[in-house]
Amino acid sequence: MVDEDRIEVAIIDKTVYLKPFGCATQRNSLGIPDFLRAMFRTGCIYVAFDLAECKGMDSTFLGVIADAATYNPNRAGKTVVVFNACDALVQLLRRIGVLPLVSLAGANVEAPAPIYLRQIDFVHFPKTEYQKLQTVKRLHDQLAQLNERNRQLFGPFLAMLEDELQAQRDEIPE
Repeated sequence: MVDEDRIEVAIIDKTVYLKPFGCATQRNSLGIPDFLRAMFRTGCIYVAFDLAECKGMDSTFLGVIADAATYNPNRAGKTVVVFNACDALVQLLRRIGVLPLVSLAGANVEAPAPIYLRQIDFVHFPKTEYQKLQTVKRLHDQLAQLNERNRQLFGPFLAMLEDELQAQRDEIPE
């Protein structure tokens, strides 16, 4: 059920812990990059993606993972860990080229206790359609930069997004 698809978060020391439930998609992940940037500014260093309850992820969420691994201004080495990923999700991470950017932990890793998960507030989600398109484009640009296969795979989508962004810019009165 779509209503069950969500991503919850907790801050544990200097780690942002994210746990998708159901499918991790554009619909529920567009606020994560801004949220992570805010957490990095407050001193968080690490990001942990617990995929134990994740049934699938789209390219936008894959871009979120790549963005977390490459943007972090506090990083020294790999600062993103992915754990409890089923074989299908590990293969997806490998196929898209995200796996070299992150540390992959086991399939039976328990979350630190006690942990209080909550959904990311809406202050971090893009407010306008233009901001949403910009975020989606930036996340897919991250994926396209990973390898030639992704450049070919996401190139037409990125071109379409750029056209939509340009059309919206053209509509703004001067």
